[in-house]
Amino acid sequence: MLELLVASVVLLVVVGGAVNYISLATQRSKSEQVKVDLVQEGREFVDEFERDIHQAGFPGCGAFNGAGTVNCTAMYNNVNIADGLVYVSNTRIIFEGDITGLGTVASVQYELVDSNLTWPPAGTCPCIIERSQVPKVANASYVPGTSPIAGGYTQATNWSQELQNVINSGVPGGTTTYGGGLPLAGNVLFDNGAITNTAYYAQVTTMKDFPIFTAYDQFGAVVPLPLDNSTQAGQQALAKIRSIRLTINLLGTASAGYDQKTGVRPVVTLVGDGRRGNKMAWE
Repeated sequence: MLELLVASVVLLVVVGGAVNYISLATQRSKSEQVKVDLVQEGREFVDEFERDIHQAGFPGCGAFNGAGTVNCTAMYNNVNIADGLVYVSNTRIIFEGDITGLGTVASVQYELVDSNLTWPPAGTCPCIIERSQVPKVANASYVPGTSPIAGGYTQATNWSQELQNVINSGVPGGTTTYGGGLPLAGNVLFDNGAITNTAYYAQVTTMKDFPIFTAYDQFGAVVPLPLDNSTQAGQQALAKIRSIRLTINLLGTASAGYDQKTGVRPVVTLVGDGRRGNKMAWE
């Protein structure tokens, strides 16, 4: 009986350890799956952004100006001609191009909105990046001397795609790398919720202060933003942009996207470079 009792105790210890290990592995597996999902969703969005920017400005006025007789600066509102970059800031981009390759020029916009779906973002994150694509409409693209954001660009929008759980929203000044990111709403799931999400997940400043969009010239130098095509100076500055980098930091949700053992939510970072491959209408 004594030997049987000892064997039973040993068996219970072994089985208990195995069950505990399986439980822990299951919890960690869920957290890793959340991270995989974040990466997959973000990667698809980044890839589409890169393809879109590469098509900005195609087809340009030069495609219709073989004889050199067309006044390209007067062709902004032609539905067959893509203006290229119209407006670029750290939280919003407007451009035109034949995105599908089917001969239809589209007006495409990307923007970051805060947790209240407001642009420019001014509340809290996690934020959302939205994407709109609509066919270009005549006489709605350009009003000389009027900022696109102030009514100088009246193409419709159709926000049909979005990427959620974005925590970086920085708006740096000048050519600084980062700054001005919004705080993250709520508190952590551990330590009785005594620590804010901003204090924990943004200990590395760039996690929330790195800008969504950063523009670079042909030498790799940062181009100060915002810029738009409402003035000649703005057009010349936009023409210097050779690539636009999309940087997104994604945070797992508080309801399901966290490690059930530690309460920590996974964070992933994705970066994509959209290289402008076409001239703009004024170049």
